[in-house]
Amino acid sequence: MEIPLDKSEWHPSLLAGPIVLVSSRSNLDEAHAACKSWVTMVASRPPMLAFCCRLSHRTAINVLETREFVINIPGEDLVSRVWSAGDSVAAATDVPDPIPWTWMPSNRVSAPRIQECRGHIECALDSSRRFNDEEMIFFGRIVAVSLDESLLKGPIEERYRALRPLLYLEGDLFFSIDGARKLPT
Repeated sequence: MEIPLDKSEWHPSLLAGPIVLVSSRSNLDEAHAACKSWVTMVASRPPMLAFCCRLSHRTAINVLETREFVINIPGEDLVSRVWSAGDSVAAATDVPDPIPWTWMPSNRVSAPRIQECRGHIECALDSSRRFNDEEMIFFGRIVAVSLDESLLKGPIEERYRALRPLLYLEGDLFFSIDGARKLPT
């Protein structure tokens, strides 16, 4: 059965997206974090990823100003805080986060990492492409990756269980990856 082209009409969603926090820093040295779910790897050599954002969002403004950002990977324990991490310019200037994130220096970029997250992907902006008046895709060259030490121990299946990455489905629905299974050989 054919369904509408509008993704908001897909029930169930056919393209779940990882839920991440994109942290950035403004030219005024103000740190900012926002929840994003349109994120994907786009190349392995050089390692690059992409995320989409509205041009009116503080994240887009900061990335275009500084040409750097960090993709922070939260676990299920942070889902409520992540979900409320807004990204409008008004939200960034008028209403502070109810519980501020703990910023920590990144290894290679000026945008900070978020300590509460389990993984961090530091990126330098390679290019961007505008789709329409409001939406843009940002291509970032990965310059550093860091993980919580606990995720580097044990069998790989247990590491994914400990990471518990989040996937956005639709509306207020998300899915947490709580395990990994090997493909049959």
